[in-house]
Amino acid sequence: MGFIDRLSVICFAGTYGLALAAELARFVVRAPARWYAAAGLTALAWLVQTAYLANLAMKSPMAPVASEFGSMMLLSWIVGVVGLYWMLRSARGVAVGIFVLPMVLALVMGAGWFASRDPGWMEVGGRVAFWGAVHGIFLLGGAVFTSLAFFAGLMYLAQMRRLKRKRPSRTGLALPSLEQSERINQVAITIAFPLLTFGLLIGVILSLSAADDATAHAIRWTDPKVLSALGMWLVFAGALHARFRPDWRGRRMMILTIVAFGLLVFTWVGVVALRLPTAHGSMTSAGAGRVATP
Repeated sequence: MGFIDRLSVICFAGTYGLALAAELARFVVRAPARWYAAAGLTALAWLVQTAYLANLAMKSPMAPVASEFGSMMLLSWIVGVVGLYWMLRSARGVAVGIFVLPMVLALVMGAGWFASRDPGWMEVGGRVAFWGAVHGIFLLGGAVFTSLAFFAGLMYLAQMRRLKRKRPSRTGLALPSLEQSERINQVAITIAFPLLTFGLLIGVILSLSAADDATAHAIRWTDPKVLSALGMWLVFAGALHARFRPDWRGRRMMILTIVAFGLLVFTWVGVVALRLPTAHGSMTSAGAGRVATP
């Protein structure tokens, strides 16, 4: 990553950080200007990040989904716009940014870590690489809605704890109602499940085709990334089934969502951070290039 790229990342990451600081200032500042500052800084950071990703895509159209760095940067961009939309649609007192902005910053910093670990991207080409990118896009979409379900689940649990204690907020931290958080969680899970399903199916087909190609790297079913992605899919399958069981709605559903998000983080970051052996993201076929997807 060149100097200009580093400067651009520092620019919008710092702006996201200022937006989070403005959100945290709700504990001491109740003036409406604080909300405008938080929303404005979030919008500015997202626009700068949009320009950065557009420039990256102009250089190499598949770059945003062909490496760990690009995939995580794209994921942070999507989570950022979802959070911004949620901030603008919610009442000004609702603390959406406190839940969303730390995730955006974590993804941006994670992308920077991947860039320092592997500063170069290989060119992407060929049919296998194309479908590998499609596989990554579907899983990326599933990851976005998994994150949204996770945020809604955290808000649900925080609000439920507050209501059980029968203590109104004295810190300015307003939260959506239980019904609103549960509805967002259910919609996010309903969208995430088919995206994950199609992404995993394409991954299975690519793996089977690689097994028949002597020049390709076949990914084993025991690969840590495969197992964690499959575990996340199974958790969501259980969550969808649990929606039709009244005794599993509410707190249990939110815990399932948090488990799914934990598997998502392990798939994206944990496998590499823990240096677990994985063939996912290596050369898919000779000359095809690298497709590093979750």
